[in-house]
Amino acid sequence: MWQSLWWKLSLGSIAVTLVGSTLAALLLSPVQDAHGFKQVVKPAHLRQLIEPELRVLQGRRQDRALVAQMLDAMQQRLLNVDGPEGYYGIRESSDPMVSLALFDDEGRRVALRENPALALPDRWQPGPLRLEAVSAAERLLVLPLGDGGTLMVRHYARFDVWKNLRSALRDAGSFFGWMVLLMALPGIMLGVGLTWWLAYRLRRLARMTEGWARGDFSMRLADDSRDELGEHARAINQVAGQLQTHVETNRELAALQERQRLARELHDSIKQQVFATGLQLHAAQQWLERQPAKAAQLLAEAAAQNQAVHRDLSGLLSRLKPLEASRRQDLREELALRLQPWQAHLELSLEVPGGLALPFEQAHELASIANEAVANALRHGGARRVRLGWSAEAGHAELVIADEGRGFDAGQTANGHGLTNMFERAAALPGGALFLDAAPGRGCRLAVRFQFQEEPSR
Repeated sequence: MWQSLWWKLSLGSIAVTLVGSTLAALLLSPVQDAHGFKQVVKPAHLRQLIEPELRVLQGRRQDRALVAQMLDAMQQRLLNVDGPEGYYGIRESSDPMVSLALFDDEGRRVALRENPALALPDRWQPGPLRLEAVSAAERLLVLPLGDGGTLMVRHYARFDVWKNLRSALRDAGSFFGWMVLLMALPGIMLGVGLTWWLAYRLRRLARMTEGWARGDFSMRLADDSRDELGEHARAINQVAGQLQTHVETNRELAALQERQRLARELHDSIKQQVFATGLQLHAAQQWLERQPAKAAQLLAEAAAQNQAVHRDLSGLLSRLKPLEASRRQDLREELALRLQPWQAHLELSLEVPGGLALPFEQAHELASIANEAVANALRHGGARRVRLGWSAEAGHAELVIADEGRGFDAGQTANGHGLTNMFERAAALPGGALFLDAAPGRGCRLAVRFQFQEEPSR
């Protein structure tokens, strides 16, 4: 129990309050009075104090007796400025001095109440209102009157700590000991209450951090205070909001990446299979009347390709499930299976050795790139022969797909879905990249290069 923060802060605050109460009685009064002193001697406040006399002087500057009376009243008022409620006035904390002069509309001085230490000029041309703190102890007020005249005030008052302390001790007198006691008791109560308050706020902060540890970033601290803990609570809330946004963004990004992956799969496998099936059906239609046997063969191949579509859809669904990291696939077998529908439309040369065991996803990406390249060679390049080659050395491997079609200008052709998907699939391989070499009249050559460590197939 004695090790808890509550007890440590409570006992510590009681001891500090009891020891400090005596010093507080001597030091607190000058500190507080100094603050109040600064407020009451501000030029704007001084002007406000003499505002009643200024209103009386408006338009009655020719009445010398009234002017003298008002200047005397203003001088006394500025020499005896009261402090805020509960604070000493400036007489108890300084030796104030005031000089006042009234000037007519031509700048001549017509009345004066001057302290020798604060001299005022003989002439002053009418001008704008000025409320200035000339120094820490002196203020200057230049107050235009409605009839063209001007009232100038120099006010001097410097806070004297020792004079303020002597005033406090004089007033306290025999009640000094009781004052210390009365200050100590509220201090003790404040220490206990403040300790409980701080411990309560810290416990709320601890519960929030425990929620973070569980992955719950929805918790917030409802603390509108302006102290350090309040600012810390708002900073914590901001961090929690950013973390929650980050988690949601990552979730949305993962969903987007998955949709893009599915789009690539459908484009590079199912779409190409359907295209090949369409070619078979179109050819069967052409041969139906002239050579029914040939048409039947083409229809059988179309049915086989339809089965391939079914197989690819099943494979796509299976890849949506988490794969075992150790699952591997023979690259040549995967290429042969994926490229089988194109065998009836062009000559495929598969120069890839058997027994190349790649991680399943790598073999799938390479087969998808090859399938898209062959489909493009047939559909867009009119190729009749496509060669697939393989080479590996120094920790890298390269799969090359080259055709003898019409080719195209690689610098002028905008990347469609097919090329974009191939570049993305190549980039998904470890250290992977796709290199394109094509020109009109000399076919197209694609090379997929990636990091590779050969392992025997299982």
